[in-house]
Amino acid sequence: MSDQTPARGPGRGPAITPARLAVFFHHLGETGAVTVAAERAGLRRSTLYQLRRGNPAVARRWADALDLGVDRMQDDAVVRATVGVERPVWHAGQQVGTITQHDSRMLQFLLKSHRPEIYDRAKVGGAAALPFDLIKRMADAEKRMAVFEAEEKAPKNLAKKKASRKGPRRG
Repeated sequence: MSDQTPARGPGRGPAITPARLAVFFHHLGETGAVTVAAERAGLRRSTLYQLRRGNPAVARRWADALDLGVDRMQDDAVVRATVGVERPVWHAGQQVGTITQHDSRMLQFLLKSHRPEIYDRAKVGGAAALPFDLIKRMADAEKRMAVFEAEEKAPKNLAKKKASRKGPRRG
């Protein structure tokens, strides 16, 4: 069966006509959601999945439409993360303005997926993969070591400090 031939789904589902299949692929490309696309085309998901399994032409069109839908979702995610979304601001039951909200979590996710060598701690390794409190403790220890080493290099200053603590000498 080609993807242009009407088919009857198993059970009581509506016939899959070329027009309904085109509507399904259109909405799949817009949303990336099989359930939404099937509902908008008036078709059953199970019938569509069965058709995809048995028809390579439908499987190819399905994959292409789904790729387009995922590309659109990615574009939307980038816009929400970088440009932001206008949200109303309400006061005393009235809208008094709007604010632009950026999705910082989405931005973090996008950076990790597109630049894992920089933003994905698990893949970076080294100091960036260490827990924050350990990094802080190590930085504090390095400061203490620097002070200690400076005191060791300047024994005259250390001797003067010790002498001043003892007080004046008696003769």
